[in-house]
Amino acid sequence: MVLLMPDDSSRPHNPVASSHAKSRGATVGMGEKSFASPDIVAGKIEKQVLNFIAEDTAKRHRMVSFERNGSVYKVAMENPQDIEALNVLRFLAEKEGVEVRTYQVPKEVLENVLSQYSGTEKALSEAIQSLNADDEPIDTPLVANEDKGMFQDAPIAKLVQVVIGHAIDGRASDIHIEPVEGNYRVRFRVDGVLSASLILPVSVGKAVVSRIKILANLKIDEKRKPQDGRFRVTERGTTIDLRVSTLPVVEGEKVVLRVLDKSAGLASLEKMGLSGRNYEVLTRKIMEPYGIILMTGPTGSGKSTTLYGFLNILNKEERNIVTLEDPVEYFLDGINQSQVKPEIGYTFASGLRSILRQDPNVLMVGEIRDNETAELAIHAALTGHLVFSTLHTNDAIGAVPRLIDMGIEPFLLASSLQAVAAQRLVRRICEHCKERVSTPDRVLAKIRDFLADISPEEAARYHVTLSEALQFFAGKGCSECNDSGYKGRIALHEVLEMTDPLRAVIAERKGSEVEVQEIAKKQGMTSMKQDGILKALRGDTTIAEVERVTEGATLVDEE
Repeated sequence: MVLLMPDDSSRPHNPVASSHAKSRGATVGMGEKSFASPDIVAGKIEKQVLNFIAEDTAKRHRMVSFERNGSVYKVAMENPQDIEALNVLRFLAEKEGVEVRTYQVPKEVLENVLSQYSGTEKALSEAIQSLNADDEPIDTPLVANEDKGMFQDAPIAKLVQVVIGHAIDGRASDIHIEPVEGNYRVRFRVDGVLSASLILPVSVGKAVVSRIKILANLKIDEKRKPQDGRFRVTERGTTIDLRVSTLPVVEGEKVVLRVLDKSAGLASLEKMGLSGRNYEVLTRKIMEPYGIILMTGPTGSGKSTTLYGFLNILNKEERNIVTLEDPVEYFLDGINQSQVKPEIGYTFASGLRSILRQDPNVLMVGEIRDNETAELAIHAALTGHLVFSTLHTNDAIGAVPRLIDMGIEPFLLASSLQAVAAQRLVRRICEHCKERVSTPDRVLAKIRDFLADISPEEAARYHVTLSEALQFFAGKGCSECNDSGYKGRIALHEVLEMTDPLRAVIAERKGSEVEVQEIAKKQGMTSMKQDGILKALRGDTTIAEVERVTEGATLVDEE
């Protein structure tokens, strides 16, 4: 935090504050004409506070937002009499519905505060100049054998640090660095959506890729085949793991970094999005002493995170929990985690055989990919072990015929399977700018039809009353969510609970998908789209997001 003035409660407001802004509770107040610097304490400004004013605007008008108290932003200015700058602040105050108070500070103080912006342009400029001055390219194989510490202050190292820091500050889950059209493009995936952020010259892009490969202990002279690695950074006292994957492409070499924030910890199942009957079924099934529970969904749908949540609940001293993963994403205290290495013959199948000799109570197999792994998982479930795993199918019901197609005998599947849960991730509405939105009557009619078989009791579990007028929400966009209207993600689910009628159908008639679906519907299974609509009514997400990730009937007209 930066303290630029004493308590401002007695300071007069700017007499030229926008009347329209005032009508919305948004004002611009003017600070003292001068202020002595001894009372100034330098420190790190929160990213969301700093970004209230865009970097280029801050540098152009010589002002920066440094503190927020409720709906009041404090802004340091070199010249609080600058009419053009004040007009910009009035616009921002009106847009966000906040109050802005200005403070005059010395030039050197403002420069120090402005330096807290990402500094990407400066780091990029230094990197380019450095490469132009060097005779030896940075990506030569010789660098791999050098001490990494020698390069900590190099321009390329600083640029990599800036990119990673920007990703962490922006809540990015992945960083993509890829060659495109004679340049390298840097993209960040935030809340499941990729967006371009930076374009690098080819020479700089190659150097950045080499730097990342050095950090991840990869061979920088190997560009013909994919490589995987990881490294760890410390950002403001927080340890961040980065999982690195390289891939040869036509234009060069692409690198993707998965950002794994250990400090975030594992959220509870409720915060992940499990609700209603789905929550009740899964929390009951994971307490069974044996059987297999499957999570299905596409890559990046949060299946492994949900399984980690199950393991976290079961992680007691009296249980021996062993996992087999590819790769290990989060390290859990008290759980034995093992990573497969197919290149040396340590596969899911061979690893599972070894795990069964480790006297486990609970097993987690990262993915069932083939018949051998499926048979071993089923065998483990039938011999008194609780098994968690993932499977790539479009929905929960599709897991049954998929396993039968893999060669699993229907009667064995019926005896071992406890539950199948399908999952997708949708963006969560930003709580700072959420507002009610109007919905056309024809859309509301479609939604009511879609929810016709949802009981009032099930809706009440979502804190939704279907007998009342249906109301939906959206984010209008603010500084907290970078004007996207979304911040964070939440999971949608559908859960197939194995019951005696279902076991009979699977064992006797090989699990006809139509028959399984009919029985599941009679048992009260909530489809993924229904789960999403109920969460939209609760204010967690939007109908548009539900439509984006689910299949079936269209709810919102395209017109």
